[in-house]
Amino acid sequence: MHFDRHLVGWGVIFVLLGAIPLAVQGGYLDADLVGRWPELWPLLIAAIGVSLLLTRTPANWLGSVAVAVVVGVMGGSLLATGWGGVPSIGCGGGTAAAFAGQGGSLGQAATVNVEFNCGQLSVDTTSGSTWELHGNDGDGHGPIVDASADRVAIRPATDIGTFFQRGQVSWILTLPQASVLDLGLTLNAGDGELQLSGAKLSSLNLTVNAGSLSATLGPTPIANAVNVTVNAGSATLAASAPGTYNLSLNAGSLDLCSASGTAARIRWSGVLASNDLDGLGLVKVDDRTWTTTGFDPSAAHLDLDVTANAGSFTLNFGGSCSGS
Repeated sequence: MHFDRHLVGWGVIFVLLGAIPLAVQGGYLDADLVGRWPELWPLLIAAIGVSLLLTRTPANWLGSVAVAVVVGVMGGSLLATGWGGVPSIGCGGGTAAAFAGQGGSLGQAATVNVEFNCGQLSVDTTSGSTWELHGNDGDGHGPIVDASADRVAIRPATDIGTFFQRGQVSWILTLPQASVLDLGLTLNAGDGELQLSGAKLSSLNLTVNAGSLSATLGPTPIANAVNVTVNAGSATLAASAPGTYNLSLNAGSLDLCSASGTAARIRWSGVLASNDLDGLGLVKVDDRTWTTTGFDPSAAHLDLDVTANAGSFTLNFGGSCSGS
């Protein structure tokens, strides 16, 4: 394996930017201790000095790594705990006022895209063809909604400087069971719970950035791939319907649980990452592929393609996802 020394520093920075908030969120690092990151400024000056001393020497890349470590630790700690007027990636607090509810009807097929920043998000389904959104935020202004018979787009009404500070934000979104939906969700910080067991989905795209998401899918197969990306956060996914699942973890964790007896094939690619596949009694086909016993690729099955960078993946057959 060959390392490009010019890129090592950037790699270290991005790993620490994601790993430290995740470690604080998971309780592996003490938030009070991490919150003292501004006290590291003398170490940053010292690291810069080391880097200058090593310039034009064969070890010059070590100086860059020293600076990268300090910058990554300070930046990751800032994201995890905040500093004064700089908000942390942690949500809630402040006032809460109900905003005016919105809703409408969707046709036989529709696209729903949701962007949510910081707070509590709940998504459920109901019979019929109507959708509804209500909840709270700091000023009762509510999100920006663009809706028609075949499309719903919901995004935060965020003012400059208040990205994470709109009070106690909570959205409750109800989607229709009669419509076939292309559903996309981006969760930036905060917590999300998706109860989609009654939904008809043609595609599902979920992105979690420094947040926590729990999603339960129904038994109906999804025609297109399910795509889940977790960046410096955590997610649980309950899924038993056959189909293709593309799962990407970047300094994040994902627990996937499925019913006992579900046929599955799992392809794995990981760097500084972990999984529990060897302990599940699966058949190991090669260094990166596992299948359930008696697997028949021509029969209906879960096809999991998991890519992890400094992340962890857990698979559970017959039990509940951890944290769900």
